[in-house]
Amino acid sequence: MQSQLTVLHADDDPGMLALSRAAFREVETVTLLTAESASEAIDIVSSPSTPVDCVVSDSLVLPNGVSLVEAVREENEEMPIFLFTAKDWGEVEQVATAAGVTEYVQKAGPGDLSTVLQRVRSIVETDDEDVDSALDMGSSAVGAALTEHETAASTATLSLAEDWELIGQWLGDEELGLVIVEAVESYAGLSAIKDPLFESIDTDALESLIRPLVENTERPGIEVRFPYGEFQLAVTSSGDILARPLDDAT
Repeated sequence: MQSQLTVLHADDDPGMLALSRAAFREVETVTLLTAESASEAIDIVSSPSTPVDCVVSDSLVLPNGVSLVEAVREENEEMPIFLFTAKDWGEVEQVATAAGVTEYVQKAGPGDLSTVLQRVRSIVETDDEDVDSALDMGSSAVGAALTEHETAASTATLSLAEDWELIGQWLGDEELGLVIVEAVESYAGLSAIKDPLFESIDTDALESLIRPLVENTERPGIEVRFPYGEFQLAVTSSGDILARPLDDAT
């Protein structure tokens, strides 16, 4: 039986974490944990019940002003830390050096996640040849999958104006209607949306039309728009869920 490596990816962008889950799912030997805040991430790292082998972190900061990477280093002197951020090296050099981060890669697009996976093999020490082989094959698979996703998402959202905001992503492991409602509630800062979703869209029909990349049934170029409550929503064939205020709809 192959050994499992546990990687924690911390990022305050839910869309990036959704894409990360889709990517790392391609590698059976990696268990991915995610955190949307520095506080959540450090709780996971410090918990003895969830041993972590490697941390992939955006430039997150704890409420006390300490950077997440520095806090992780205080918890574990040997933990491989991979700084994955959109910030230039000059902006993070001081913090990264203080924390002794293992590697830095600038986040420029979804395809950079394939680089993250490739780095996992080099920064997590293992003598398990099965794990090494699986990570090598997984890197190639994820790279190809993310390229397909980026192309499909670009095609599907080509007509979307800049006022659209990515609020979630459907990975196919939950009901699409539930994911849409939860994404809108989070986007609107509400505990519940009053309007029933079925009055705006037939989610069963939408599910049969749109399939996410992780199920390998993606149909590039499909984009479905519909009003829901005070918002206009768009769901694309790459599983992206986008929203904008209904007043801005054209």
